Amino acid sequence: MVELAHRKRLEIIADVELANWLADEADAVGVTHFTIVPTLGGKGLHGRWRNDGVGGGGKCLFISVTSAERANALIERIGPMLTDYRIVMDIADVQVLRGERF
Repeated sequence: MVELAHRKRLEIIADVELANWLADEADAVGVTHFTIVPTLGGKGLHGRWRNDGVGGGGKCLFISVTSAERANALIERIGPMLTDYRIVMDIADVQVLRGERF
């Protein structure tokens, strides 16, 4: 039988200008796997938006699966920035194969 490991999945939507900062913060707390992808658009509190290259760089999506300890460390580290920037974050419990990788 395949053994699954419990981990946390973080998804963060942020201004694309913050992509390198998010990567640096993840590295600083030992998050070893993440992906950052551009977004096409969406809708939030202030209405619809899209990444059309006009009026700013748009948004990116940071995705990571990691241990609860590392997820909590990243949340603690970037938490104070959540009120200053347009950052949306969610966290979920997931099960993964090859848990030692995360």
